[in-house]
Amino acid sequence: MRTDFIQGWWVAVAALLLVGIGGCAASVKQAAVAVPVQTSGAQSKPNQAVQETVVVKLPTGYQREIRKGSLWRSAGSIPQGEVLRPVGTVFTIEGRQVHEAWLVLSDQKLVGFYLPGDQAYSALKSPLPMIVGDVQ
Repeated sequence: MRTDFIQGWWVAVAALLLVGIGGCAASVKQAAVAVPVQTSGAQSKPNQAVQETVVVKLPTGYQREIRKGSLWRSAGSIPQGEVLRPVGTVFTIEGRQVHEAWLVLSDQKLVGFYLPGDQAYSALKSPLPMIVGDVQ
């Protein structure tokens, strides 16, 4: 009788551990291949400012706000679009880990993030309208 109780207890503990592990934050989706940023002429472009605040809801359950007036500088491009890095600050996104993230824009839409530490691209499920313009 005692061994049945102990076996049942261990099964319950194992089930709780599996549920607990499954409940952890999802990782940030990344491209499988390293994506180096092509930087030709990027340094000569002027800083740009975000024209309207954009709230990004990540598939990990976290959300980030890209504030109106925040400054970004072109870092180059990847096949998905132009890469903009923040000026004077560090922008991050969060999943299982916190990643430094740069914006990837295409046709005035935020399509994803470039993760410079991983040289990877993380796409948004749906692109978000985002207009950046000259600093006023």
